[in-house]
Formats: sequence, C-alpha cells, structure tokens
Amino acid sequence: MADYIQHKFVKPNTVEHREYQVSLAEQAKSENCLIVLPTGLGKTTVALHVIAHYLSLGVGGVLFLAPTRVLTNQHYDFLKNNLNLEDIGLVTGEDSIEKRRKNWSNSVICATPEITRNDLDREIVSLDQFSLVIFDEAHRTVGDYAYSAIASRFVGKKTRIIGMTATLPADKEKATEIITTLQIASVAQR
Repeated sequence: MADYIQHKFVKPNTVEHREYQVSLAEQAKSENCLIVLPTGLGKTTVALHVIAHYLSLGVGGVLFLAPTRVLTNQHYDFLKNNLNLEDIGLVTGEDSIEKRRKNWSNSVICATPEITRNDLDREIVSLDQFSLVIFDEAHRTVGDYAYSAIASRFVGKKTRIIGMTATLPADKEKATEIITTLQIASVAQR
C-alpha cells in the first residue's frame, strides 16, 4: 500500500511520499535553494511540499512562475488537484487586466513571467504579498529574460526563493549568473 503525504494543506491520499522529494523540500524550506532534479522525478511535488509548509506558516502568499502558458496551466492543475486550498489563481497574458487583478489576490498564484513583470510595473500586484516565489525552469534566469527582472526586485527582501531545473548549464558563467540572480544559498539535487 502506498504511503501518502499527510499535511493539512495537501489533499489526503493524493501525493505519494517519496523520501528524496521530502529531503529536497526540507532543504528548500530553510534557505533560498536551487532544486536540480531530472525530468519526471517530481520537482513540482517538491514545490508542493514547500508551498504547503509556507501556507501553514501563514506569512504570505506563494507565486509559482513557469515560462509558458502550458507549464503554468500544468502547475495550476496540479496544485488545484493536490492542495487543500480553494484560492489558487492562474495569471497569464490571455487574461484581462480585471481578471488578473482578481486572480492576484489568491493565496497561491501560478503565473507566466512576462505578465508578472508587466503587472509589477503597472502596480497591479505587489512583491510584498509573497513569502515564497518559485521559478520553474530556473536555467532561464539569464540575460534580460523576465525571470532576471523579477528576481532582482526581491534583493534585500525576506521572501524565500526556490529555483527548479532539470539541469544546470554546463557553462559555469551562466550557472553562476542563475545562482547569483536568484540569490541561491544552496543547490539541492538527487
């Protein structure tokens, strides 16, 4: 019989307990962390552990960024199916400003980076509402990509930052840029 995650913010009997995911999540709870885990091994489940922890602290909302609408929708669906929480929002460029304004008020928000950056510029959303920000496909945090602009706004704030990627770039300079831009204190990998 499968062993499932038991947490007040995780729906019962929905997410199997895998020790390596729990271990990676524990590291990410205590410091800004880059989670490096091959495709298919559950980076989103690791994020779920950390999200549930931050929700239980009651210290602010969660922003889960993904580079495409498809990925953002996948994360939204995963969280809707597994988080024991109703106010989960989805924010993409397909939404009107009115709809985005409403969705930004949710406790957990899945969003694309371009619209997040634009809505920050428009002051539709405030960084201060987030205690945790997750950057999926964190290897994209280089150059003038929207992730870099968003991450730079968190410098000096107490917001926990989690990056997730299947692989770090082999180019040491790019890897260092990602780690520096996201203010990463540790790299957690299996």
